[in-house]
Amino acid sequence: MILITRPRKNSLEFQKRLEKLNINSEIQELSKFKISNSQVPLLNCVILITSPRSLDYLVKTKTIESCKKNEFIVIGKKTTQRLKQLGCKKILISAKDSADLINKSKSVINEKSNIRFLCSDIYNKELVRALKRTKCKIILVRVYETIKVKKLKKSVIKKLNNNKFSAVVFFSKFSLMVFLELCKLEKVSKSCLKRVHYICVSQRVGEFAEKRGYNVHYSLNPSEQSILGLIRHLKLR
Repeated sequence: MILITRPRKNSLEFQKRLEKLNINSEIQELSKFKISNSQVPLLNCVILITSPRSLDYLVKTKTIESCKKNEFIVIGKKTTQRLKQLGCKKILISAKDSADLINKSKSVINEKSNIRFLCSDIYNKELVRALKRTKCKIILVRVYETIKVKKLKKSVIKKLNNNKFSAVVFFSKFSLMVFLELCKLEKVSKSCLKRVHYICVSQRVGEFAEKRGYNVHYSLNPSEQSILGLIRHLKLR
């Protein structure tokens, strides 16, 4: 059985894909999101979006209508596609992950670039530092709040302690950190946790656990399809 740690809507979609492979799973949300209601001025700037929640903010506040002339830097194929569907066609960079974005930005971003990073209170600090090295102007605009859950489900704790999960899937570093923190709070045995495969969408997500001796695996690409391929390759059930 595989434990999925994405927000519920995304987890349900991933769960259906696992079902098609005859793999049982359980969902454990590790964070919830509170989208801001306040509009912020985004004229004459490049908008950086690294999370679907930032796009949710633009739609929720109807700011999207005034951003159709803006240029965008985006992480994620689905987010890029959704932006285009909403009428925002000026995609300066579409990257698969932060490393890809940094690499592509070298020939696009410079000291004249005026970037607004639509983010949460939890954001990729390494990415911001890398962009600042180009001497561009980058301003953080917090448009949603990331709220970690306070407890693991009792069924999840029981299955962890009884070695019922073959793997746990992580799509963010924050989720992995919260998971280990809550396992410690619930006194889940470390020996049990070290038997589990930690399936991570990127090295950035899993390096914390890997350094502490956990059994971490990385997908070739930061996508659901690549994660599913890794699960099949490892023959997890």
